[in-house]
Amino acid sequence: MRMLHEVIDNLRGLPDEELTPMGTALEELLGGERGSLADLGERFTQAGLAPILDSWIGDGPRLPIAAHDLRRVLGEERVQDLATLAGLPTAQFLLRLGRILPAAVHAMMSEPEQ
Repeated sequence: MRMLHEVIDNLRGLPDEELTPMGTALEELLGGERGSLADLGERFTQAGLAPILDSWIGDGPRLPIAAHDLRRVLGEERVQDLATLAGLPTAQFLLRLGRILPAAVHAMMSEPEQ
């Protein structure tokens, strides 16, 4: 599994994405005090959305996730905390997170390029 900081650095090159406000939130969600990748997997499973997360890990097409599903997976309090950390309104935070989270999870689970 790749290191989170390396993944975030690589995501900065994604087109049309401003990762700067989201980087801190991603760190907290995937490897900080507010969660881990394993925790996120458990939350997706509990919400009945494990196939979406599984698609992000594999090499096939990555299924999209809707903002309302992210809110359900993360819970209202965590969404509010992460949106505040990113300095974004919750609706905008959820839209951005839904666009970058699949790539972040995929990158964390893939082997680093040699």
